[in-house]
Amino acid sequence: MTDINFSAAIGEANSADSANGPLWSFNGVKMLAGPGGSVILHKLRGDRRVMVQPDVAEALRQCGPFRTIEAHTRRVIESSPLLKEHAEHTHQTLQGLADGGIFESSDTCWQRLTQGDNLRCEQTACRLFVLTCDRPAALDRLLSGLREFPLPLPVEGVWIVDDSRDGENIKENAAIIERQAEGAKVPVVHVDLTFRQDLIQHLKSALPEYRHCVEWFLERSVWGAQPTYGLARNLALLLSVGKRALMLDDDIIPQAIAPPLAAKNLDFATPNEREAQFYASREALSEHALPLPDSPLAMMLDALGQPLPALIAEHLTDHARLVGTDGELLTRHGQASRVLVSQCGSWGDPGTANGNWIFNLPAASIKKLLEQSDDLQGLLSARSHWLGYRGPALTHYGTLSQLTGLDHSVTLPPYLPAGRGEDSLFGIMVQRLHPDCAVWNEGWAIRHENAEDRDHRTAMSPLSAKPGLSLLVDFLGHEPRDQWGLSPAARLTGLAHQVRALATMELGALENIVREELVSKRGALLTRCIDHLKELGAMADLAGAPAWQTFLEQSRDQLVKELQTPEPNPLASVGGVAQDQAGIQQLREHGEQFGNGLEAWLSICEAAATFKA
Repeated sequence: MTDINFSAAIGEANSADSANGPLWSFNGVKMLAGPGGSVILHKLRGDRRVMVQPDVAEALRQCGPFRTIEAHTRRVIESSPLLKEHAEHTHQTLQGLADGGIFESSDTCWQRLTQGDNLRCEQTACRLFVLTCDRPAALDRLLSGLREFPLPLPVEGVWIVDDSRDGENIKENAAIIERQAEGAKVPVVHVDLTFRQDLIQHLKSALPEYRHCVEWFLERSVWGAQPTYGLARNLALLLSVGKRALMLDDDIIPQAIAPPLAAKNLDFATPNEREAQFYASREALSEHALPLPDSPLAMMLDALGQPLPALIAEHLTDHARLVGTDGELLTRHGQASRVLVSQCGSWGDPGTANGNWIFNLPAASIKKLLEQSDDLQGLLSARSHWLGYRGPALTHYGTLSQLTGLDHSVTLPPYLPAGRGEDSLFGIMVQRLHPDCAVWNEGWAIRHENAEDRDHRTAMSPLSAKPGLSLLVDFLGHEPRDQWGLSPAARLTGLAHQVRALATMELGALENIVREELVSKRGALLTRCIDHLKELGAMADLAGAPAWQTFLEQSRDQLVKELQTPEPNPLASVGGVAQDQAGIQQLREHGEQFGNGLEAWLSICEAAATFKA
């Protein structure tokens, strides 16, 4: 039987912090409206319930990281100076909530994460995929680089997925692949147009009822001149069913570079905790590069598909190592959790579409940027940076990596075939299918040296939130409660229904959803923008501070304007492109096709597993 207690308003406590004391985190708790303006705290794990005053609930939002009760008390008091006269009462309130099961101890969390069978499992076979598009010189450089290290034993072959448009480039790629394949110990396969059509025909013959879905996912003619990064990745997924896959962009050099900052132990993090270091040129970047002796492919495969308990036990010694970690990041992980995606940092070109990526960096990295130059735009144009983590880091979802590992021995979703942002959507869908599993981010970076001019991809423009794919990512990131406890296959069907419902719902209802997501996104961006402006106060004397301040102020003003301006037709511009009724209808059709494709995807994967090249 569960007791419901009622806590007093928060007051204050001891300032001493015991370095060896128990660590506690407020996480996994639902805050619900209670009687008389109170707040009901419902801890789902253990089914604990407590009613507290609103000021207590607000203070608890600061208690997510694992700290001692004394440290939590100090943090609460620092944020609410009026509580200084009530330190002891605050301490007692927080300790009472911890004793009552509303907080989670680091020891309990550690047991949940590492108990049971924490041994590594046998590594499944892997296929290596190089994704290339009209860059024969880059492909040749990459394939030559792969000869520097012996391929890891699990790798059973190399597939070059050729998404080139130019026929001459396809011919040149074929000659390069034939030359590079000489003496190779594993098959080297050119996935050219003929190979692709053979696969498509096989799938359509096996699944005539899903022929339109197959074409939508794999036929480039469906997408015209749009970039089809996701289509190439779908080919790799279908050629790796039941196995692991490593996907390599064609403009990387297969060499791992150590982070330029002091290494860290295993961390539980978010994508916004990636750090960066900036260099003025490729020459300066090369001078600071510290190559690692091991194969990046072997290192990338090391954690992929492994049980999370085994990896945590290998990298951390005990529960005290969780100090400072936000417990909310660990709530879904447990004994059955596995690493289904592996990523690494970038050494060189960060691979971003513009210069606004720096907005998501932590304050320490922003400071390093502002120290370098008063010409932030010029520094970003060099595209000579390090972006990543200083050590292995576990996150909930994947973002962007020029070398990516996927464990396709389990159910994985497809990529959106065309456009940009397909990697973020894929990452969110993987999280929806496997909410207890994790992304393993390596603490090193892959060399990424683009050959073409990318000056147009370095511009910093005031932040704005417009209708586009990122809104779909945000929308699907909200997991409905009716998906809890379902199998990955059932969850994929749930995603299909959500996407199809969006595509077919009445226009006014769809516009309201878009407005709600836009307001939410703009609010989050504005909050981060204001936080950056506050942090700028301590960096005002740095060379780049004026330019950074201008960018932040313009972004703040733009976001405030967007929040205050009604949008009678929020779908009139999608992805920055004006949409008339015909354009909106086409968006609906693609949405419905995507939903149908998600529902058919498992059948398509099963049929692909029987394809013989």
